[in-house]
Amino acid sequence: MIQNKTIRWTTAAIFIAAAVVYALISLVNHYLFRTYALDLGFYTHIMYDYAHGRIDNFFMFDRAPLNVLSDHFDLYLMLLSPLVYVFGSYTLLLVQIVAVLLGGWGVFKLIRTYTDDEWIPLLAATTFLFSFGIIHALSFDYHSNVLAAMMLPWLLYYLRQRRFGLATLFVVLFVIGKENMSLWLIFIAVGLLWDYRKDKKAIWFLVSYAAFALTYFLVINMEVMPKLGNAGDSFRRYEWLGNSYPEIAKYLLTHPGEALKIMFTNTTGWQGFDGIKAEFYCCALVSGMLLTFLKPNYLLMLVPLFAQKMLSSSYGFWGFAGQYSVEFVPVLVISSFQVILRLKQRSWRYAVSGILLCSVLLTTFYTVNDPKEPIHPELLRLYSKEHYHQEDFDIDYARRLIETVPKDGYICAASMFVPRLALREHIEDFEWNINTEAEYVLIPASYIDKKASGGQVIFGHRDAFEVVETDGTLYLFKRKSVAQE
Repeated sequence: MIQNKTIRWTTAAIFIAAAVVYALISLVNHYLFRTYALDLGFYTHIMYDYAHGRIDNFFMFDRAPLNVLSDHFDLYLMLLSPLVYVFGSYTLLLVQIVAVLLGGWGVFKLIRTYTDDEWIPLLAATTFLFSFGIIHALSFDYHSNVLAAMMLPWLLYYLRQRRFGLATLFVVLFVIGKENMSLWLIFIAVGLLWDYRKDKKAIWFLVSYAAFALTYFLVINMEVMPKLGNAGDSFRRYEWLGNSYPEIAKYLLTHPGEALKIMFTNTTGWQGFDGIKAEFYCCALVSGMLLTFLKPNYLLMLVPLFAQKMLSSSYGFWGFAGQYSVEFVPVLVISSFQVILRLKQRSWRYAVSGILLCSVLLTTFYTVNDPKEPIHPELLRLYSKEHYHQEDFDIDYARRLIETVPKDGYICAASMFVPRLALREHIEDFEWNINTEAEYVLIPASYIDKKASGGQVIFGHRDAFEVVETDGTLYLFKRKSVAQE
């Protein structure tokens, strides 16, 4: 009884600590205006439109009319949209934090089905909660692939419990998060066939899941999204492979050596990006992938993750920063602890689990402290005073200016102000709208004479506006009346 009570209190303490860390990263960044139009502002506005019976048309970025589902087929925002009435601009950040905590709880529950030991599941959950993929994802706005990745532990848990109805529910929740989640699910389902090779009913469900995921992927990506207006933008990062899924598949099958080479090399030609891919591979290896090699069917689940990451022409995908590593975490942690539980001696299990946890914590600290990959340290280093201070402007004054703008006002704002202004019908991101027709403009002083790449002044209609209020750092403009103009 004493040990059980100790487990309960320790578990509660670890999850509370994780929640505090997540809040100090994500919520503090939002409070200090370090969240942006891409992506939190845009996603918040999408939810606002859904909550009012509309579908966002990319008006914020001067790309209208374009159905938002043609860019990412994400149904989570539709389901979550009523929450904006309760939590406002913090909605998606709070949802994301809760989802990660529930993902950690799913890992705890899943690993507990493999062992009677009460501490190993907690070590697994702790390893999961503080992995670099989780921490970096929470530091950069909100992304639905984070929520989708948190479904995986629960899908595996209900499969393990043979509760196939709930497993099927999580399959559906998994694929509707983003158009590429269904492709990942195919590899997950096929990989799991080995674990359930002696269970005919489970095999039937896994084959059905793979078939469903393949069908969903093809229908959404090759039929639905193009008809909604996708003009092939999703292939820009992989244009060297082809301009369609069939072309990409053909290239990978006919040029495997070249594809393998690209997985490990810097394709930008800029020396500053040398070693970013290698750095990520090293971080993944010491965060569980070394053990995953002893659970090779789980390596199969990593194939699409590595491919979409390392075959991209964009260096921003290659490393651990942002949301592009979060999907690796559940696979690496769950597979690693399944391998650890093969050890017969309890002392060895604890030793290897402790080593893995320490390795993960040290890796996470390395990635937020002094990595090779360029990062924004002020977003991540919650142990530094810079994390709790906005150096560019007075945040209280910024809030006052935002409150000055009428709720129904048509406003164009700098990216860091868009998330706070997104709960309205008309909102534009200043950087994408050179000659805005908005009634109000909210920007820092540095934007007034900022030049675009073509050399023109970004604030193209400056003479049509008058200053409502300024402290010399931030400016709130309002369009002049016709008589004044």
